[in-house]
Parts: sequence; structure tokens; C-alpha cells
Amino acid sequence: MSKLAQYLPKKAFEHLQNNTDALLIDVRTEAENKFVGRPLDCIFVPWVDDPDWEPHPEDFIAAIKRFIGKREQVLDTEIILICRSGYRSNDAGRCLIDNGFTNVSHVVSGFEGDLDEQDQRGNVNGWRHDGMPWNQC
Repeated sequence: MSKLAQYLPKKAFEHLQNNTDALLIDVRTEAENKFVGRPLDCIFVPWVDDPDWEPHPEDFIAAIKRFIGKREQVLDTEIILICRSGYRSNDAGRCLIDNGFTNVSHVVSGFEGDLDEQDQRGNVNGWRHDGMPWNQC
């Protein structure tokens, strides 16, 4: 069985630059994507979202496969997952591995990073903090 790799933002970005077939998939909610921003060139496939806030693994896997398309080695496509702080992307990554995907990793500090001493995100680490490309629409 494959192991879920963990990357810091800069390493994940390097992988995306070096492998143009790799996919960066943002598994956060629609509200987070809209109001907090998102990495450039990512695909949005929420792990949990409104209205029930529960994971739906079958729907998640089906959406990932739709984005991958008709590649020869669908399950071997390099997939890098990102969420707010690394927890949901870890769960989503384990789901993909449990369902036959072989090249899955996630950004351990996520998009917003860990909490600081004042319980705020974005000041310690994470995709935005580390200067990786992102936008907010």
C-alpha cells in the first residue's frame, strides 16, 4: 500500500513546477475558497462542505477521477492536496490511497497554517505565509 507523503508548501510548489501533470487539489469548503483565497492553478474538490459537513468519499473520488480525465495511469497521477491546516487533506489523502491511488501527498501546514499564540492563522506557516502563489476572487 502507498504511503501519504507530506510536503511543506515550498516543496509542494516545486513538485508542481517539476511535474506539469501533477494536480494541486484544494479540499477546503466553498466558503473558504471564496473568502480566504486559493492557490493559483488548483482544482477545487471539497472533502466536506455545506449542507451536512460530512465526507462523501465516493463523490470525492469520482470528482478527482473526472478532473484527471482519460490518462492512461489514472491512479498513478501525482496528486497534492491542500486544506486550511493539513487535517482534512490528510483524511482525503488517506481515502484516495485506500481506494488505489498511488502518488498522493498533502501540504502539512495547509493554506493558512498553524495557529499562533493568539489563535490566529497565517502568521506561522502555510501556503500564503510562505509566499506561494495564490489569489482571491
